[in-house]
Amino acid sequence: MTKESLFGHIVEAYAAFTQRAHIPADAVLRDYFRARKYLGARDRRSIAIPYYETVRNYLRLEAIVIDVTSSEELDPALVIGAAFIVLFGEDPKDVRLILARMPNQFAYEYTPEIVGAIGDREREERRLAALDPIERLSIEQSMPLWFVSELVEEYGKEDATSLLVASNKEATVSLRANTLVMSRDQVLKMLQKTGLDARPSAVASDGILLPKRINVLEFGEFRRGGFEIQDESSQLVAPFADIHSNRLRILDVCAGAGGKSLHFAALLGGKGEITATDIDPYKLTEMKKRVKRSTAQNIRIVMPDEQEKYLGADKDGTFDVVLLDVPCTGTGTLRRNPSIKWHLTDQMHEELLEKQRMIVERNLRFLKPGGVLLYSTCSLLRTEGEEQTQWIEQTYPDLNEEATMRTRPDIDGADGFFVSRLRKSDA
Repeated sequence: MTKESLFGHIVEAYAAFTQRAHIPADAVLRDYFRARKYLGARDRRSIAIPYYETVRNYLRLEAIVIDVTSSEELDPALVIGAAFIVLFGEDPKDVRLILARMPNQFAYEYTPEIVGAIGDREREERRLAALDPIERLSIEQSMPLWFVSELVEEYGKEDATSLLVASNKEATVSLRANTLVMSRDQVLKMLQKTGLDARPSAVASDGILLPKRINVLEFGEFRRGGFEIQDESSQLVAPFADIHSNRLRILDVCAGAGGKSLHFAALLGGKGEITATDIDPYKLTEMKKRVKRSTAQNIRIVMPDEQEKYLGADKDGTFDVVLLDVPCTGTGTLRRNPSIKWHLTDQMHEELLEKQRMIVERNLRFLKPGGVLLYSTCSLLRTEGEEQTQWIEQTYPDLNEEATMRTRPDIDGADGFFVSRLRKSDA
């Protein structure tokens, strides 16, 4: 593919994203590729990398384009041109030659002055220096202003900046060996034989890291349940329950597609009983496929319309572990889901805090005396983690926090996750 053709495809994909901002960026790109089956794997990767980098850095690129054009109209071609110049170090003269052959429906032209100004870092620095420090950080790291303000308030400016920088980088691929089928060493050897630079995770006992994305469907071992795609931080949640028996009853209330339920199944060695449910039937349908592939026999999936039947009053106080991996802002996963930040608002954050408390209130009845409540979120915000745990302890005196864990992309190299283990008193 020529550079001009590559540029044109990236502009088209990015324009589709801006027109469908309510849809995740990866879903937009999948639709784009699905409609262009002539694009091979190498071409798709060549398009995907700058596409995602532009989505990650949209606010900064937008500010540069608005500054140099003095127009609020955002031309996708010029935004992509800015990405090539600012993020990938392309020569503005070369980018202008490509832009000159692109359709232009905007009031400005792709003049040498405009394109050259995009590459003027001193000009950008002068503009940023005139801003409030929080606003500057928001634009530099392309993060919503409300989120940056919240993060600075919770962590301080230095730590917040470190978190934002790390959250704007591409994540490594993380797998979990399904020990019901294969050990981590077996999965590692299999991947390494194919030439992949696979290495064991330093923080997750069954975790494996890869430097780039792979098509897992190519591996027979995946289709036979040998491993799952799961971030290192997510892999730490199930072991955090600190279970010492394989005859436990576990309830996963917000199971989604079932990653943590599957991990519990492996930790229990196929014994015990895991009940998984969610309000989204589509996610549970996907979970059924994963459970079948994993070979786990100890997971019962309860669809939303079955909850009254299988999770009625007779199940009160019967579960040894209740996992509440509650809906949250998802800000701990920004490295792999960069478009999340453009969907979030301060109001949504406040609504999620209320929803998290409601989920706790509705599901504590299932926990038996002496049992463990696991409360977890994939959020960087302490309002969704530590502060919610404090609320749980204050509201429910029979629950006592035993331990908490927080992972950070800037320190642990994994997604931002929070998990708290609270034990219900026997009395």
